[in-house]
Amino acid sequence: MYMEILKDHHENICKLIQIIDRADTAEKVLRQAGDLAGAISRLAGLISVHLAAEDKFLYPNLAKSSDEKLRETATAFEKEMGGLAKTFMAYKEDWMTPTKIKEAPDACLAATQATIGALKKRLAREDKELYPLVEE
Repeated sequence: MYMEILKDHHENICKLIQIIDRADTAEKVLRQAGDLAGAISRLAGLISVHLAAEDKFLYPNLAKSSDEKLRETATAFEKEMGGLAKTFMAYKEDWMTPTKIKEAPDACLAATQATIGALKKRLAREDKELYPLVEE
């Protein structure tokens, strides 16, 4: 059941990322500042819920697994996520309002590409490496 919830989170996170990815030039960032800020804010909320679910249910259960590969993989993912979570929360604080976005569209675009790019890689790795191990 937890895996279905986590997969649903990934699906919804990816939908918000698609909205954010549409602003792929400084000009589009300026034009879409309101939509971009809203998507960043909603994404931050969803990521917070997702991380809480992982921290409360997924990782504690995986730490008790008798499967060594699963335990080691889960531990590595959990450690990595701390850094990405901090990076994303700093990104959210910097860019979750249209005013901040409009003041520095080039900086917003660069931060978005770096942070959202890292988040996409993380989601893909969870979907490809961690979740299939859990489901075995």
